[in-house]
Amino acid sequence: MKQSGNDTISIFRRNGIAVVASNQFIRVFARSQMWIFLPLYLLEIRHVPYIIIGLVVFLMAISSLPLTLVAGGLIDKRGARSVIIVSNIFLGLLLLSLTLLIFENSNLYLIYMVLILSEPLMNIIGAADNVIVSDNSSVAERNSAFSIVRILQNLGFSLGPAIGGFIAGIGYGYIFLLTTVFSFSELFIYAKFLKKQQKKGESEKDDTVNMKPDIFKAFKDRPFFIVAILISLFYLILGQWGTTLTFFWKGFDNMSDFDIGLLYSVNGVVVTLGQLPVNRLLSKMEDITRINLGYIVYLFSFSLLPFFRGFIFLVLDTILITMGENIVSPSINTVISRIAPVNKRGQYFTSFQVLTGMVTPIAPVLGTFFLTVFSADLGLIWYPFTIIGTIFFLSFIPLWKKVNMREHNN
Repeated sequence: MKQSGNDTISIFRRNGIAVVASNQFIRVFARSQMWIFLPLYLLEIRHVPYIIIGLVVFLMAISSLPLTLVAGGLIDKRGARSVIIVSNIFLGLLLLSLTLLIFENSNLYLIYMVLILSEPLMNIIGAADNVIVSDNSSVAERNSAFSIVRILQNLGFSLGPAIGGFIAGIGYGYIFLLTTVFSFSELFIYAKFLKKQQKKGESEKDDTVNMKPDIFKAFKDRPFFIVAILISLFYLILGQWGTTLTFFWKGFDNMSDFDIGLLYSVNGVVVTLGQLPVNRLLSKMEDITRINLGYIVYLFSFSLLPFFRGFIFLVLDTILITMGENIVSPSINTVISRIAPVNKRGQYFTSFQVLTGMVTPIAPVLGTFFLTVFSADLGLIWYPFTIIGTIFFLSFIPLWKKVNMREHNN
């Protein structure tokens, strides 16, 4: 079902969606700078090897798995608002500690420890946001609802990296200071404007399943488990967008910090302007088909990188990567929200994060491993990714057909 412009505005005005979308803008504006320039800070200032940086990112993701899984039950039992507020308090304090450690050029192991402690809280907040968006939208509205949030995210991403590239020239520590200030701003918005009781989607009824949290319930759901595993393995390729690509642009294309920031800002602009048109164009396409199409576009975009150089080409390739992102991203959340029972969404979204979290940390480790192996010619790193990605896609086609999509309302 297509959404008109008035329908989209109506969805955005709902309390939960407006608050989540606004905070996603703030969050991504600040944290995109941290996400992009933290690896460069470790490489350029602290002279940490590629592979060690990849391992740190791996440990950050792995550390979040147990707490994220348990948090799903807490979201369902205590409510997303309470979990978000408590998580934001602790996250703000950790980010403040990280800022001070970086300004003081403190021991690297202390910096690693704070980063590892911060990651679970970021994941919990993201899962709670997804529950709020799902609870405030009907089935027909959900792609549009998640797209609204994603557009606001990427409006922040269109500004954050470019500004971060400028700030990095002054000092990396100021990037983390900005992230800390904005984190406390998020906390204020959640506490002040998010209503305590979120309403469910219009076409949904209360689920009658036992409300007692069962952190393994989602894993017993066959359609969910197949979808989550396949998407997780895709993230071995999709996850090269980030740490690996940043280092590649730096080492292979000799881009400056400011140029790298601009390239990531191009991504944000294309999402902001292109997400809703892509939704309208693909409105009749099944969500699982969209996920596969977006993955193919991602894979093709990465495979072009060894063959062309120059800022103009990188802008065009970033636009192509972003189109893949526009195709795949809203559908992932929509698929999970459709499979999940209404009052178990917290557990399903966090279980999904746990499954992807068991695979996605391998992506930067794999990327930095290939960067190390092919350090003499970094362009070679995309050949193994193209081969692996193609094998995944061809192997998974029969499995997608086994997924029985349904809206879980009873």
